[in-house]
Amino acid sequence: MPRSNHSSRGRRAGGPAAGARASKWQRAAAREPWSVERVLEPAPTVERAPDGDWMVRHVRPANAVKTYVCPGCGRSIPPGIAHLVVWQQDSLLGARSAFEDRRHWHERCWRTRR
Repeated sequence: MPRSNHSSRGRRAGGPAAGARASKWQRAAAREPWSVERVLEPAPTVERAPDGDWMVRHVRPANAVKTYVCPGCGRSIPPGIAHLVVWQQDSLLGARSAFEDRRHWHERCWRTRR
């Protein structure tokens, strides 16, 4: 049986040796727990409207963790409420600027906007 040149003392099971830095995979696992809902969340879809093309992403109740203000009605969207995240696809300032200007809407407010 081959011998290791490193002492096994001070080593935690499944973790780095004492004083060693954790791998990028261990750091990522510690930072953000894996979530099936996050993987299954639908990708944004394009909706065409008279005021331009809009990217629309559905947010599930489990992933709605902050309070937002709906620009359609001015009321809050509390955590745990399904809603939409909307941004302009064809922004004059570019895709990054459009994404940074995204807004959270109630589904009904977005469907009935004028």
